[in-house]
Amino acid sequence: MAYPEQQLVDGLLAISGALAGHIDPGAAFRATAVAIGTLLPHDHMDVAVLLHEGRSHVCYEAGCRTDWSELARRPVPVEVSPVRAVLRGELPFLLTEDALCDPRFHFAGALDGPIFAASLRSRIVVPLRARGNIVGALNISRHERGCYGPVELEVAGHCAEFIAPYIFALNQTEEARRAMLAESEARNREELLRVGASRLTEGMERERKRIAMDLHDQTLADLARVVRQVSALSRQGIAGAVQLAELEREIVNCLTELRHIVDDMRPSVLELFGLRDAIEAHLNRSVSRAVPSIAVRIHDASEGAADTLPERILTALYRIAQEAINNAVRHAGPRLIEVRIEATVSALRVVVTDDGVGTGEIDPDASSGIGHMHTRAALIGARLRIGRASRTGGTRVAIEIARDRITAPPADAPATLLENI
Repeated sequence: MAYPEQQLVDGLLAISGALAGHIDPGAAFRATAVAIGTLLPHDHMDVAVLLHEGRSHVCYEAGCRTDWSELARRPVPVEVSPVRAVLRGELPFLLTEDALCDPRFHFAGALDGPIFAASLRSRIVVPLRARGNIVGALNISRHERGCYGPVELEVAGHCAEFIAPYIFALNQTEEARRAMLAESEARNREELLRVGASRLTEGMERERKRIAMDLHDQTLADLARVVRQVSALSRQGIAGAVQLAELEREIVNCLTELRHIVDDMRPSVLELFGLRDAIEAHLNRSVSRAVPSIAVRIHDASEGAADTLPERILTALYRIAQEAINNAVRHAGPRLIEVRIEATVSALRVVVTDDGVGTGEIDPDASSGIGHMHTRAALIGARLRIGRASRTGGTRVAIEIARDRITAPPADAPATLLENI
């Protein structure tokens, strides 16, 4: 039985009115879904919109929410869409009494999980056309079996004709906006790397001067004192137990200072034992002379995933964590510093947390360390976030790098810097 003509006209006019005023394709579609519901009752509705000359698509949902909502932010190839036959124009439509057992929706690699999870049994799939081409597909579903037939299919086609040009235009606008943002972010990142690389180079030069001063003022002075003691013993012609013990202590102190300087220059623990042990060694060394004492805690939940990273990325993560620990010890006055290393399927994260006075007490102009942390993160494509650890204070430094970003160095990153970060 056909829909009453006036009901159909009123419904289509309601759809047109629902579209008006929206500039976001997702919001426009959700408003449209309410109007379409007066003509075609449904439990779930989504629209797949083609991108990149039909190679990929995004998805906007209305009704019950499924994993397909993630496709609004992350386009995927058309090949994995359960409705790819309509998107490609291979079938004029899809109409099924029970999509759960309809093989047209299920094939190797299909993103068909939501059909089962949301029990989308009755389904109508019709193409969206604009400028004579298929630009997407409108998908209408109910939980019950056998809810739709040829009459509902025809109404769905009319609805698709109404929304297709508007959804297509909004999506094109959204794509243009994303392209502009991406270009702007690329320019900003290039400028960040340029300025950051310059600052990091200056910081490295200052660090070399500091190391030279440490060697001159401390280690060389200690060695000169040892030489004088040896010379005095030589002139006396005899060395007692007390003098030898003193000489031994002086030599041990020199070796300890040299080891600290060498460890700062090149983290050998990192190379030999991995990220967790290197951070733990630095953590313990940093708080060893703190007054009052600082408790430390480290937990590695990554199952060693960090140590599979390329050396340049591993070293950068260590240096950022090292700087975060140093800042906490020097500026925050914490009672506890905690480090967590975590890994997920998509990312690896190092989090340094303290319960000190918080970021508000750190003067950015007095310490270039925070700027260096941001630069190191940018050079390896990592995300660095610095903020309050809790409502009562403290600082949380989180470095996160996506696994798909763990590739070759950025083209605009100076090679000499990458070798030294």
